Amino acid sequence: MSMGEGMLSSWAAEQLEAGGWVRRMHAEGDRLRALHGPDSVADLALGQPLGEPVEAVRTALRAAAAERGARRFGYMPNLGFPEARERVAAEAGGDIGPDCVALTGGAGAAICLALRTFVDPGDEVVGVVPYFGEYRAYCASAGAVWKTAAAGPDFGIDLEAVQRALSPRTAAIILNTPNNPSGHVATAEELRGLAALLQRHRRHGGRRIVLIVDEVYHRLVYPPALHVHPFDVYPATVVARSFSKDLGLAGERIGYLAVHPELATTEVMRGLELCMRALGYVNAPATMQRMLVHLPSFDVDIAPYLARRDLALELAAEADLEVSDPQGGLYVWVRVPGGDGLALAGALARQRVLVAPGAAFGMGGWLRICFTAPIPALERGMRVIGECAPLDEMSA
Repeated sequence: MSMGEGMLSSWAAEQLEAGGWVRRMHAEGDRLRALHGPDSVADLALGQPLGEPVEAVRTALRAAAAERGARRFGYMPNLGFPEARERVAAEAGGDIGPDCVALTGGAGAAICLALRTFVDPGDEVVGVVPYFGEYRAYCASAGAVWKTAAAGPDFGIDLEAVQRALSPRTAAIILNTPNNPSGHVATAEELRGLAALLQRHRRHGGRRIVLIVDEVYHRLVYPPALHVHPFDVYPATVVARSFSKDLGLAGERIGYLAVHPELATTEVMRGLELCMRALGYVNAPATMQRMLVHLPSFDVDIAPYLARRDLALELAAEADLEVSDPQGGLYVWVRVPGGDGLALAGALARQRVLVAPGAAFGMGGWLRICFTAPIPALERGMRVIGECAPLDEMSA
């Protein structure tokens, strides 16, 4: 037995067994590339950004890295440099000020910060299926219980399913829009319906449930879908955002948690500060915060993403694959004809095509394909999926 065997905590072992499919596939890709060459694998599993950061982002990074001054590289307020919080507030929407913003190391850190701040161990957190698989681990690390509600038609919010999932122990709901993996963008009608449901729940003796909205892809919404700011419908809302995907900065880890002005009391913001330290984050990276200050605009040209999405849909149609309508984000959500996404993902891996099985997102009969992969990989991957899917159906 090696030194490391049996050393994992039961929590880490359980989470390792329950999730991590996307990263497992990425690791498998590294193994296959080492064996067969760098261009031998069509890796459609990991949601990498589409290309490198644009020149404006690179210029802002250079300016931030070149700065010098008192405490430029020292400790700062836990929620971020005041000027960085002000810069983010100006672009965040929802009529917020800098005192409603906490700079974080990406959207994942923002969600974990919200859970630690608003949710107690033993509380329940509800999410809509399909969901980003890391939510389970985020909740487990906070001692919370992850519960799910089925989605409605076209992967919209099924209010009746959400209502059935609520209980006196429900402390929060995590809503991802645009959804990873389905690409569904929550409509104004859905958000108003969800807000009304949560308000009724409280009037009937339930808790005031915090709505945690994961908007990591909010700048990647494709017409005719529209982004609706969650602050417009429900005051007990926090929004987690990131610059990872749309600005091409996935490895740099910078994002923020925006808190609705009615929720952003002195007590709540001090609680966020404390939880930043308790989680070990302390503060978001200083240079990345300064980059945001130097960046003239957070806007993104969605045309390249839209073109790549349309290409992926064309390739899926040519391969006779049934897919959801991705209204935003980076993914195509593919139905598995035989219903066994894990078996098909394994068969594809043997063909050196890597995808994320639907089990990672709470729905076993689907696959997630990232359309920001290089075009040759996307073309080959879609063709091989189309070839393998009928075989999976016959073996089911």
